Amino acid sequence: MADPARHLKVVEFDDNGQVVETTCAECRALKDHVAGLERDLKGWAIRYAELKRDKATEAEEHPCWDAGRWLFAYWKRACKHPRARWSHDRFWLAEPFLVHEKWGKSLHARVALCRLAIDGAQFDAWQVQRKNGSVKRFDDFDMIFSSTGKFEDFCKRAPADAVARCAAARGEA
Repeated sequence: MADPARHLKVVEFDDNGQVVETTCAECRALKDHVAGLERDLKGWAIRYAELKRDKATEAEEHPCWDAGRWLFAYWKRACKHPRARWSHDRFWLAEPFLVHEKWGKSLHARVALCRLAIDGAQFDAWQVQRKNGSVKRFDDFDMIFSSTGKFEDFCKRAPADAVARCAAARGEA
């Protein structure tokens, strides 16, 4: 058991009855350091909250925002996730596939390819049975758009009619 006496210290009072801080120089330096860290942390939290609000506003003003919302609604119906909610984070996941020309020459072509990936997730998603008997399907919107490799893999899983529809929409048929 620790010796309680080592935690005791002499307290001095000024003429008004206020406690006079009588700590060593090392303790004062440590208190100043902690106060500086607390100030830095509060400033970081404020900047982070502002950045998050800026990213949300930027997402809503993005020219592909409506296309992303449409894709999300299509995914909800196709993969049977009716309670899923559209968010700015989900938009930023899909945004590279809607913007970059390597996925198609026009926005219409890129949306068709994204739809093909969703069709692939709906058609051939990996599933596992949980211990309680329910089935977990790995067809989440976040998973489809998480990386280039996952996106391309889901495109390759799509059924033949979806591939043909995509090719026609992209002007490749």
